[in-house]
Amino acid sequence: MICITAPTLHEGAGAQVRRPFPSSELRWPATDPFLFLDEFFVASHAGFPDHPHRGFEIITYMLEGGFEHRDSLGNRVAAPAGCAMHFVTGSGVIHSEMPLGSAHGLQLWINLPRALKTIPPSLQLVTPDQIPTTTIDGGSIRHLASPNGPLQLHTEITYDDVLFDDAATHTWTVPDDGVALVYILTSSDGLEVNGLAAQEGQLCLVTDGLLTLTSSSSARAVVLRGKRQHESVRFNGPFVD
Repeated sequence: MICITAPTLHEGAGAQVRRPFPSSELRWPATDPFLFLDEFFVASHAGFPDHPHRGFEIITYMLEGGFEHRDSLGNRVAAPAGCAMHFVTGSGVIHSEMPLGSAHGLQLWINLPRALKTIPPSLQLVTPDQIPTTTIDGGSIRHLASPNGPLQLHTEITYDDVLFDDAATHTWTVPDDGVALVYILTSSDGLEVNGLAAQEGQLCLVTDGLLTLTSSSSARAVVLRGKRQHESVRFNGPFVD
């Protein structure tokens, strides 16, 4: 298991992000099929003006505030807190994400396999009432992505938003020939990941067996799981070929 602390960076027009990967400590192929994860904090005067993308799919999950998404396909969509946007960049597209007052959330890039790199771009908005929630001992899990979930992904992954209200433990199985990642959003007393302490802003990667989260008090984390694609990728700024 690898655990790292996400560095704080400045991106777009005055936006601040925590980016656990890609980084000097963790990058493809270790994170395959996941390319990139940002926790973003965008004030009212900041944002992500028009910029291009190609070759992957994006899940943008709004935790607080909201984004207005505009793109070269003609879409103009407001995504307030609790919503998720699935954006397929495919053969290439230009878009912007600007805050509705302010914005705090997560953006995940997932590689499109080589056979799908040039599919047409598309956008899907999922509202909070469309995201299934499971009650667990000591908390709840919102299932953003799953085999029968609301997001129509091209890659087989799961994406869980885990909220612990009190002391609790929950376990996930790491997929065969796959990877599991947990990113800690908030934790008043820290979380344990497979028995090791992890703090807010840290990400842990597990490559086999089980992933177990244990909390002694309130905490929030996201858990990502996916099967490896075993393909090479080439980052070229906002493009992934």
